[in-house]
Amino acid sequence: MRRSNSHFGLYLLLILAMIMWGLSWTNAKILGAYASASVLTFWRFAFSGLSFIPILLFTRQSPRLSLKSSVFVIGGALSITLYNFAYFYGTHIGLATVGGVVVPTMNPLFTFILAILIARRIPLQKEAIGLLLGLVGGALILKVWKFNFDELTTSGNSYFVICSLSWAFLTVITAKAKDYIPLLTFSFWTFSLAALLSFPFTVDSNVIEIFTYDWIFWLNFLLVTFGSMVFATTVYFYGTVILGSERASAFIFTVPLSALIFSMIFLREPLEISTVLGGILAMAAVYMINRTKRVLPPT
Repeated sequence: MRRSNSHFGLYLLLILAMIMWGLSWTNAKILGAYASASVLTFWRFAFSGLSFIPILLFTRQSPRLSLKSSVFVIGGALSITLYNFAYFYGTHIGLATVGGVVVPTMNPLFTFILAILIARRIPLQKEAIGLLLGLVGGALILKVWKFNFDELTTSGNSYFVICSLSWAFLTVITAKAKDYIPLLTFSFWTFSLAALLSFPFTVDSNVIEIFTYDWIFWLNFLLVTFGSMVFATTVYFYGTVILGSERASAFIFTVPLSALIFSMIFLREPLEISTVLGGILAMAAVYMINRTKRVLPPT
């Protein structure tokens, strides 16, 4: 009980961070009307990386990297860059409600699968049932019975699956990196390297045009960058370090509800029964898997 109380503040921060992530799906959909995914991805990382410079100076954390920590930074940057490209492409051509439900609910399941593969163990019976529920839930959200190749590529659903997979890799990498690099240093270098990785994809675009956009763009861009990327992602990284990758990823169940609410209010997107039922099944799966892990110490 004492241990739970000691993490109470972190739990509140994680819930707030997840709400910011839920809002970010609406932000991304609005931003897609202004600029391409490559431009948005580059500037999101550029602003995020720069914002960590005063934080590192204030906390007096060294920005130095060792060879071992550099490997984790590269892996993290590749994962988060892929996530952001898929995130902006998916919300541009697809529904924010679908992305806001399928990505956060499938991510913990993919994270768990990666974790047991790395640990080379067989899932327990409850964990196996949870995984099955999660797959069924994901199938409902994505409406796999309607799938053909064109539907998969034009609906945005394939990008949302890529989001889930890439974020699962990022979650595991972050948890493993904690022994080699401080959290803030990891975040700074991960975002900065991601900006460099994404910049070549902007060569056919006018990257400075964003500074001529209106206040609606900047409100959503600042929310998706500093609210979602800097604050929420850093809190999530910290939660992963303290609680372990599997337990921290379970907090993502807060995202679907907030994503649905924000998308319905600001985007007037319809609420489909398949999305609701699939989301409930996927969240039940996450709860079932996380419940079996409570007897184990954080990774």
